[in-house]
Amino acid sequence: MPTASHPVPLHLLRATTTFLVLVVVLLLASAPRPAAAASTDRAALLAFRAALAAPSRAALSSWDGPLSPSWLGVSLHPAAVGPAPAPASVAELALGGLNLTGALPAAPLALLRRLRALDLSANALSGELPCSLPRSLVSLDLSRNALSGAVPTCLPSSLPALRTLNLSANSLRLPLSPRLSFPARLAALDLSRNAISGAVPPRIVADPDASALLLLDLSHNRFSGEIPTEITAIRSLQGLFLADNQLSGEIPPGIGNLTYLQVLDLSNNRLSGAVPAGLAGCFQLLYLRLGGNQLSWALRPELDALDSLKVLDLSNNNISGEIPLPLAGCRSLEVVDLSGNEITGELSSAVAKWLSLRFLSLAGNQLSGQLPDWMFSFPLLQWLDLSGNKFVGFIPDGGFNVSAVLNGGGGQGIPSEGVLPPQLFVSTSVDTVSWQLDLGYDLQRTTGIDLSRNELRGEIPEGLVAMKGLEYLNLSCNYLAGQIPAGLGGMGRLHTLDFSHNGLSGEVPPGIATMAELEVLNLSYNSLSGPLPTSKFPGALAGNPGICTGEGCPGDARVPEGKVEGSNHHGWLGGWHGENGWVSLGAFCISTMTSFYVSLATLLCSPKARNFVFRPVQVEY
Repeated sequence: MPTASHPVPLHLLRATTTFLVLVVVLLLASAPRPAAAASTDRAALLAFRAALAAPSRAALSSWDGPLSPSWLGVSLHPAAVGPAPAPASVAELALGGLNLTGALPAAPLALLRRLRALDLSANALSGELPCSLPRSLVSLDLSRNALSGAVPTCLPSSLPALRTLNLSANSLRLPLSPRLSFPARLAALDLSRNAISGAVPPRIVADPDASALLLLDLSHNRFSGEIPTEITAIRSLQGLFLADNQLSGEIPPGIGNLTYLQVLDLSNNRLSGAVPAGLAGCFQLLYLRLGGNQLSWALRPELDALDSLKVLDLSNNNISGEIPLPLAGCRSLEVVDLSGNEITGELSSAVAKWLSLRFLSLAGNQLSGQLPDWMFSFPLLQWLDLSGNKFVGFIPDGGFNVSAVLNGGGGQGIPSEGVLPPQLFVSTSVDTVSWQLDLGYDLQRTTGIDLSRNELRGEIPEGLVAMKGLEYLNLSCNYLAGQIPAGLGGMGRLHTLDFSHNGLSGEVPPGIATMAELEVLNLSYNSLSGPLPTSKFPGALAGNPGICTGEGCPGDARVPEGKVEGSNHHGWLGGWHGENGWVSLGAFCISTMTSFYVSLATLLCSPKARNFVFRPVQVEY
């Protein structure tokens, strides 16, 4: 063994150095030259183009000459450094939205040995998913195509470097194999908007404890069975979407283990049982949708720990009990939809603490008592739906000047289909630099108030019709009395107005004729009188016996009740002969139709129908 006192012989040192140099030379000689790599990649891309259906090849007409960054959708690795630099190999291929058609040309793509990102989304490529893709792929996006068949079990093992996989919006139909398991390094898996059936694989990632999975989206498929408890062991999850499937059973109690979770959407399934108290463990949760299931029991007060929650949708379930006071702790709430449940009691003062509210729907429940004075005092409120409950008393005449949106600030215009409850647009993606979930949502800026199908009395407050930003106002099926406020004509953005089936009296405000945006008007079945200010809504005043028609409303334009002048009463209908005989026939028809509509209105406005019509928040992805 050489030591400081026994140095290495010079000839041995030279021999060792020569050997190392020889090894390096041999390694360099055996490595593929950049020029050869570029030539292979160019040939692979041209073979890819040639394999497409003829009409779509024109989109890649720039693929001519030597391989270069000028080729559409092609990004190259940095060029090799040396005395004779050569073109680099393909690093990324982004060909989304080019209407490429034909079978997916997998074989040419497999020759792109150094390809790291492949985006063929939003085309019309067909066929089954291949296993022969470049093993160096980090990102693969084949979404919004026409791929069919199943997700092959060989896919995860053939792409060991994969971090993001998007196969959404295809025609994948076959069940996922229970052996399908992705490597722990995968950060995002999106199989949504297919028709995949069967059970969710219990170990969709190979090692849940070591998993880096941030986003799992299996929504809008046909998955059935229970939610695997193994999913609650993927502690890295920040977004979990299982909505719009046929999943049953209870929500796993271990859901609270997902302490990094920001988005949880289990809506529109067949889940039962209670909303688990363990959800409080997901203290970073921003967005929670459990609507459209069969959940029951009362809301748990432990949910007050979700103080970051912005969107809460529990609509269309069987949730009972009162709104618990501890939910006042959820002070970041902006969108709350508890419609279509069996919630009872009076409006909890917890609701008053949600000062960031933009959308609130408690429609179709069994809430009772009077509307509190703070009901209209939310500064950002744009949609309020309390319809189909058992509220009594007067509409509070205060707080109407607080919401800047309802008073005319902001707004995005009325959509072509008319005023509907605001749609909630949700988007999620994974930042491939920070490897964090990016969550975005936008609430459409339509505005409205719906207090219909309750037992409200008294007059319509002036402050309510002074809200210049309202586009939808429905107070139908109550016991409101008095005159319609004259300020109604100043609601310049109002599109839909329904005061039907009340006890309103007096004349219709003439300002209605100047409301340019008004498209839907229903003042039927009240006790209104006088002329109709506009002919735009001929059926809007049915069931108001004091309303007259015709210019100037001459006295003979209406037939006094129980008297038909100038008629000859022949037959059981009467009035078949004579100058004014047709009036009594018309009166009979009107009376019959009025009776029918009154009966129908009575049914629709009855307490039994309160759970029939309500407007849950619309959500799109």
